[in-house]
Amino acid sequence: MEKIVLIQPKSGEWEFAGIRPPDSLLSVAAVPYKKGYEIKIIDQRTDKGWKTTLKKELKDALCVGITSMTGPQLRYALEAARFVKENSDVTVVWGGIHGSLMPEQTIKSKYIDILVTGEGDYSFAEVVEALEEGKGLSNIKGLYYKEKGEINNTGRRKLIAKLDELPDLPYGLIDIEKYYGFDINAGRSITLMTSRGCPFRCAFCYNTTYYRNTWRGMSAKRTIEKIKYVVDNFGIKNIFFQDDNFCANLKRFEDIVNGILKEKIDITWGLMGARVSSLKLMSDSLLDKAVKAGCVNVDVGIESGSERILKLISKDNTIPEILAVNKKLAKHFYRMKYTFIMGIPTETEEELLQSVRFAIKLCKDNPHVLPLFFVYCAYPGTSLCNLALRHGFKEPKNLEEWSEINYETAHLHYPWLDKKRIKMLKNFEFASLFASKNNDYKIKSPFFKLMARLYRPIAKLRFEKNIYQFPMEIKIIRKISHSLE
Repeated sequence: MEKIVLIQPKSGEWEFAGIRPPDSLLSVAAVPYKKGYEIKIIDQRTDKGWKTTLKKELKDALCVGITSMTGPQLRYALEAARFVKENSDVTVVWGGIHGSLMPEQTIKSKYIDILVTGEGDYSFAEVVEALEEGKGLSNIKGLYYKEKGEINNTGRRKLIAKLDELPDLPYGLIDIEKYYGFDINAGRSITLMTSRGCPFRCAFCYNTTYYRNTWRGMSAKRTIEKIKYVVDNFGIKNIFFQDDNFCANLKRFEDIVNGILKEKIDITWGLMGARVSSLKLMSDSLLDKAVKAGCVNVDVGIESGSERILKLISKDNTIPEILAVNKKLAKHFYRMKYTFIMGIPTETEEELLQSVRFAIKLCKDNPHVLPLFFVYCAYPGTSLCNLALRHGFKEPKNLEEWSEINYETAHLHYPWLDKKRIKMLKNFEFASLFASKNNDYKIKSPFFKLMARLYRPIAKLRFEKNIYQFPMEIKIIRKISHSLE
């Protein structure tokens, strides 16, 4: 059978902290791989000579698949697509979150032939078969494609009902040794995704459009099988679950915890996505069991210390609720990463400072907290982006312009932020990365670990006292980090 090339673009931001496996590409590769197709994955993050590799693989490739999220990753993805078109006539199939949120704009790019929207597990496999057999694409749901100068849309595809039916990820397609670097605890680490979507309605989140406010999870049994596989085959000691909402089904969560304990799987693990409302419902006994099963860190989106802002973004949490849950967690988990969003349209300076004071309060109540502040990014297709548009945000006209929307540069696009506010936002954003001793596990490089520890007293002072004048050390560290990209 013919060969498929899949490309993982660089993200361009803080990759020195560790590189995770290209799970989305492995997921998309799983179905055609099982059918017998030859698949080559090229990862720009680990292959510095990726252009040489790609040029070689293009000689006998059926198609090239490229994924991308909104932001800098688009720039690197477009570079790859342009390279394909300049060096071959191979079909470029584009996928990922951004294309699904902005399909009409995305397919207009001269470097893209076919756009797969939504979950691509089966859609992409069907596209591959159609290209191989020379058939049309009109019967494959979830596509935008060009034909005879026209753009065609085949309509939305239904979400995959049962994730257990998906094939296992074909880890043999990558050099797994290159992805052990990011730290959760001592030993080899890997990421896993065991569910998709989130049933909640946060106004800034892509889930409301991409997964249509739904959540589906693999069974606890299948999840335990995935855990045992990576532990037994790759010597994994730490797992970071990248689910947007790992705890959406508490019965499933408890069954997974019990399964780890029953199977005596010797790992530590962390969660990228957990909600205050879910943690609130967990009993102390379940939280204790989770720790015994190896849970060492949980990431939670707090977003703001202002009740008005929490209501504005439909977070469906209250300040007293968050405080109570934080105190409860202080008795159980070792590390809690709380993320905050700043610079939201209509947010006042006082509301920003409320968030900072709230973060400090959370740290006092729970010594295991790591609060991180980020500037709001206007992701397309969300209700908060619509609010940003009403307040003067100019929606990017193409993929190139969308590549400039990221945590470092988003503030440049928001007319509601003046120079003083921008200085405050950037100060809190940067200082929060280093102000807490609990950030060590997030940094892979020994050099940057040392720098972070030396800089911590200054960062803590800047964060707590809102000292944003003369940020020379910030410019120096950013320059060093970018030189290592």
